[in-house]
Amino acid sequence: MTRNVTWDRGVSLPDHNLWLDPQTARQLAVVTHAHADHARRHKVALLTEHTLALSTPNRRPKEALVAGYGEPVDIGTGTVTLLPAGHMLGSAQVLFEDGARLLYTGDLKLRCGHPLDLPKADVLIIESTYGRPHFNFPDRSSVIEELAMWCHRSLANQVTPVLLCHAIGKAQEVMLALAEYRLKFALEHRCVPAARAYESAGEVLPDWIELKPGEDYSNRVVVAPPAGKDEVRKLHRYSCALVSGWAQDRTFRRIFGADLAFALSDHCDFPELLEVVDRVQPEQVYTVHGFTEDLARHLRKRGVRAWALSQTEQLTLLLD
Repeated sequence: MTRNVTWDRGVSLPDHNLWLDPQTARQLAVVTHAHADHARRHKVALLTEHTLALSTPNRRPKEALVAGYGEPVDIGTGTVTLLPAGHMLGSAQVLFEDGARLLYTGDLKLRCGHPLDLPKADVLIIESTYGRPHFNFPDRSSVIEELAMWCHRSLANQVTPVLLCHAIGKAQEVMLALAEYRLKFALEHRCVPAARAYESAGEVLPDWIELKPGEDYSNRVVVAPPAGKDEVRKLHRYSCALVSGWAQDRTFRRIFGADLAFALSDHCDFPELLEVVDRVQPEQVYTVHGFTEDLARHLRKRGVRAWALSQTEQLTLLLD
């Protein structure tokens, strides 16, 4: 049996009228997590309960097919199974089976505190956000400790530390990572709905309140998205740190007006992307999102059949 895999503003399985994280609203799609570059208001979407809860109202599907991890869902003549991705609350990999096995990673993080299931597959479609060799992240626990110590030093000097990170998922994951350091937080308003969703899911976040302009936050760490820092600028004395894998690229620190940066990411770094390919052992790899050409080229040098899917949208992938 064969089936086609194509790219047209998202990964498409046209024989099944199914899309994986498409960038425009579709009839039927799998949404791997709640970030805006992956979630759209589809007519019908398969996703996890937590992804639905974290999605903003304008990005929730009109009809949600909610599935738990490891729970097969029949779609046409194929079967879709969502697996943990470690990226954020509710994030999922997608295993599609129809005579062959296709694994779509979505956004993936191996350093998530527990082993991730990476099933063998004939075809791997892998995100390549950090698909260049220089993205080799330092030890996660060491970065978290350095970040915590910087926050404590700033507070001791009566300077409010501001952590710049994505409002949905990343902000809450950073708070959880810092929980053991007895820090208190103030969240810019865009971070608040996701914090409440995390708590509704049973996650115990450290002490936090919503940031209110004009109030004293000399004893709290402020968490805010990198873009649109109007509320942050109203703080008396503050220093901003970008918390992202992009910390290894100095350009991004300047773009977001950060004083320093910490390489703490919710994605795989380059060696981990290679590890994913080694563990899945696919016959064919397609790269999507990020440095797709770079990662595909590197994999080909390692003897792996690999191509950037967005560059081959006129081709079809045959799975026998």
